[in-house]
Amino acid sequence: MKKIGVASCGVVLVVTLAILCAGCTTSTTPSPSAGTSTGNATALGAAITVVQGQNFTIQLQSNPSTGYHWEPTYDNASISFINRAYIASSIPMAGAPGADVFTFQGTKQGTSIITFNNISPSNQTANSVNYTVTCTTTNVAQGNAVLVSQGQNFTIQLQSNPSTGYHWEPTYDNTTITLVNRAFASSVNTASATIVGASGTDLFTFQGTKQGTSIITFNNISPANVTANSASYTVIITS
Repeated sequence: MKKIGVASCGVVLVVTLAILCAGCTTSTTPSPSAGTSTGNATALGAAITVVQGQNFTIQLQSNPSTGYHWEPTYDNASISFINRAYIASSIPMAGAPGADVFTFQGTKQGTSIITFNNISPSNQTANSVNYTVTCTTTNVAQGNAVLVSQGQNFTIQLQSNPSTGYHWEPTYDNTTITLVNRAFASSVNTASATIVGASGTDLFTFQGTKQGTSIITFNNISPANVTANSASYTVIITS
């Protein structure tokens, strides 16, 4: 089992999920597993499916000002760790929560379990989140995951270029999440305006409205109204 040390970098944004992967053509429906008790800690869980050779991300609500931090352990037989980053909240308030974003890659067909332990300042595990990651060579919607508290916003970023005529369209169960805002951020800016035709990022901001698990599937729609590829997210909303 590998264990990743603590490292973080602040980015002044809404709680966002960095997308480092391209989706595939069909969708999956990950099945959440029931929460289990580990001593005084609560273990949540969900299953996601990823494609061999592609990256996937797991975002966990975090607040470094409290002294708590997430530590993952996993079997590297079918996945490998790529990067860890901290994305701060855009709320101009000291101690506002943000998110730890962990990027992995599916390296070999098989199944691995990633366990994230939320470590307290006294080095105790306050709670845990388990993800069962199935790596496959089959064409599936790229799997990613988000963990947020009920009532908190989170933002998913998807690379986009409106000048090509392609655009992302989300589908989701609105019993546990709701779409708050949608915006486009160009990757190239001049002093006065964005450059026509420049690529950028579609920003979809949601809110976790009810405790539970939901799936968001983003379809990349072509000018001919055909789905070119897809990306899916397993969203766990805690109380």
